[in-house]
Amino acid sequence: MNPPTSDDPGGPDSEADRQADAMKDQLRKDVASWSAARSGEGPDPGSRSAAPPARPTAARAPRQKAKPVEPARPVEVEKKPFKMSYDGTTDRDYIAHRVKYGAR
Repeated sequence: MNPPTSDDPGGPDSEADRQADAMKDQLRKDVASWSAARSGEGPDPGSRSAAPPARPTAARAPRQKAKPVEPARPVEVEKKPFKMSYDGTTDRDYIAHRVKYGAR
């Protein structure tokens, strides 16, 4: 099979070139119209809709003030000193156990 030459008018490269040229032309047109619209020289500068009219504001009813909430009183808890647990036994049983087995 012979590779297509660049001189072939019906080759795939010429189709891609035509599409690229068409896209460039469209881009130029878009830029020109955008530029004209920005400068105010467009074909129809009034085509943009004006800002919507301001709607009248309805008078709002005044809000009722909420009653101030009383801060919650902290629950007074009697603080106990640190106490170590001996696997569920009482202090008395633990001390008796230690004395029985010779701890000083």
